[in-house]
Amino acid sequence: MSVTGLAKRVRTRADAYSVRRTLTAVLFGDRLGLVVFLGCLCLFGLVWRTDFLITDSYTLANGLYSLSNGQLVLTDVAYGPRLDTPGAERVGGALIARNYGAIVLSLPFWLALEGLERVVDLRIALVALWSLALLALVVVLGRQLDDERITIGGSVGVLALFALNVALARPLAGDSTHLYALQLFHLTVAAFAPVALYRLLGRIHTSRVGITGALLLVFGTPLVLWASVPKRHALTATVVVAVAYLLYRSRVEADGVLVTNPATFRALAYATVGLYAWVHAPEALLVLVALAVVDVPTAPDNSARTLALIAVVFVLSLIPFFVTNTLVVGSPLRPPRLFAVSGGGGGVDAASSGSSSGLGASSGSSSGSGVGDLVHAVLVAVSPLLSLVSRVARPLVILSDELVVGFQSILTQPSEIYHATIRSGHTSGTLNLDNEEAVNLSLLESAPVLLVFVGALRTVQARAAAFELPSRVLPARRVVDLFAFITVVGLTLQYASRLPIHAQITVRYLFPLFPLGVYLVVRLPVVRATLTDHWRTFIWTLAGTTLVGGQLVVVVVYLTANGLGEAFQFHALLALAAGVPLGLWALSGRSDGWGGRVGAVLLGVATAVPTLFVVLTAVEYYPLGNTHALPMVRALAELLTLL
Repeated sequence: MSVTGLAKRVRTRADAYSVRRTLTAVLFGDRLGLVVFLGCLCLFGLVWRTDFLITDSYTLANGLYSLSNGQLVLTDVAYGPRLDTPGAERVGGALIARNYGAIVLSLPFWLALEGLERVVDLRIALVALWSLALLALVVVLGRQLDDERITIGGSVGVLALFALNVALARPLAGDSTHLYALQLFHLTVAAFAPVALYRLLGRIHTSRVGITGALLLVFGTPLVLWASVPKRHALTATVVVAVAYLLYRSRVEADGVLVTNPATFRALAYATVGLYAWVHAPEALLVLVALAVVDVPTAPDNSARTLALIAVVFVLSLIPFFVTNTLVVGSPLRPPRLFAVSGGGGGVDAASSGSSSGLGASSGSSSGSGVGDLVHAVLVAVSPLLSLVSRVARPLVILSDELVVGFQSILTQPSEIYHATIRSGHTSGTLNLDNEEAVNLSLLESAPVLLVFVGALRTVQARAAAFELPSRVLPARRVVDLFAFITVVGLTLQYASRLPIHAQITVRYLFPLFPLGVYLVVRLPVVRATLTDHWRTFIWTLAGTTLVGGQLVVVVVYLTANGLGEAFQFHALLALAAGVPLGLWALSGRSDGWGGRVGAVLLGVATAVPTLFVVLTAVEYYPLGNTHALPMVRALAELLTLL
């Protein structure tokens, strides 16, 4: 080979390496972020079931089926018993889906699966994809730890698992590729939630704190359970953490060093919310309000140029939202959900017609008057602007009404909020489902690690004693804390009047509270110091409780639970039993010496309890006909019979 050819090859490899590093930095932050992402993909694949967990997913699958055939409206019943399943809305005699953002973004996954199915059996293709993700995890982890034994041994283990899954494989239904595409899209986006949390906490504190925070989110909350379910919940979790990360990057760091291009990160935060409006406009509006309320008053730069950049980027991010609404409903500002709330848009049209009739009355009463003619001309000129303002303001009015109603519900019906957030129990009377089992866990029963918030009372008391009026430009971490708190309160009020809801399993309507709650938990000094100094104790306790304690849980459920409801309530009581001591420890504020070790053990136990619930839910409680994507998990589900 000539010198010129060798130099060209070297440059090509250097360029490829540079591209990989840039892509890793943008998407994952660093190699540890990539490890978190790949680990989440592999974990989500273990509990992935290729069937419908809730009926709302039928609408999305039928929507993707119609879109793959060139139709925006629902045409044929490809999945489910009928077209008008929950999530479908009727517009002009036709049925439409709601979350068109998720449907459109799942289309590339469907095309990829269709292509794979033409060359290899789909069951083998899914196993191969999971095995490749596991192999990538092993290789990246081996390089990160600079240990070839991990790479070589792990690669052999991956090959053995691939052979085992192939040997146990059964054919999949080929006409379900639309569901599989939706599931792949959702679990891929969900895998970025722990990555964003790791990057956020890693920048605020250290990489070790970031990693342990990601572990708390993955294993201490129901994220794994909902990651592969075609619903908005896992997507919202990723969005709120991503917005918090971008908001932090747009501010001055703790050491006073200004970040590069802060306006760009601010614009990206708003663009993320704008893109999420394509999936679920009401929640996106709430997050937008929380972001604007925190961002604008505390920003170090609110110049006209900066605000114009943010506005332009935000409007550009809304283009898919506007286009879809125009094609489906006929109005760029009226999403399908708002169309349903307003009864086919009558509320908006009535406001417009009322404005027109008012102008007509003004014309009649002011005839013959020069001043009246001038006023009439001005009103006619600004009438389109007033109509536009009315249309833009209507979602804000609906949101404010929801928040007010939610606040009133908390005051007038505290028992229902209690059942949704603290203790679920048997709420069949509230849900008007007398024959249903109690299979809906509360917020704290789903993630007992959130009981650490009891320790926040000590932190608030300490800061109240040294209270000082804050400056307008807050530190970056305080800005993110404020955004997380306002979003948590806003989402709680938004859904308070509808809780508890049937078939939510783990309060899925409040799902964004899990990642934001974990962030706020790690921000508590006692938790952060414990995870920093005793992280080994935390990880070993998490592993031991999952592996050893999991066997005890299986035995107890097998011997005592008589039905699904009793099994769920056993997990609920187990979670509270693990969370209450954790809350008392956090209230003590001890993170040094034996106090820190005890706290690490309690954190590990409280994090493992939801993991056991998620595993048994996927394998035993809701096996969905043993339709697990990995044949080895399906074989385990067939062997394990507890109820």
